[in-house]
Amino acid sequence: MRAARTYQSIDRHTAVMAGNPIDLVILLYERLLQHLMTASQSMEKNDIAARGLAIGKAIEIIEKGLIGCLDMQQGGDLAVRLKFQYEFWMHQLLRVNMNADPELLKSVDLQVKDILSSWRELKTIGPQLAVRSG
Repeated sequence: MRAARTYQSIDRHTAVMAGNPIDLVILLYERLLQHLMTASQSMEKNDIAARGLAIGKAIEIIEKGLIGCLDMQQGGDLAVRLKFQYEFWMHQLLRVNMNADPELLKSVDLQVKDILSSWRELKTIGPQLAVRSG
């Protein structure tokens, strides 16, 4: 079991090092969703410690990953809007943790999925844009 986890960790690390920026953002969103699901399951089990840990990891992904990779210089208005959205999610997740609010957690989860869908769509049309502009 431990070897499998080590392999998964190496596999994720390799994907991050070799990935393009959109792939990296998608990976962050997927990890964020995993932690939100863990928080939801922990809430159902009334496991306060596990809920807090999962929400803490979700906030860390948002703060260090998603906000950390925003290019405020080149990203313009979109980067500003995403930063605002990410900060809003962190605030909402703190409220979820304090109040054990499953509906608020579900709301954040749906918003994350919606924006992840847009990133995935961008990934599929991105190569087409590069060909047109090149």
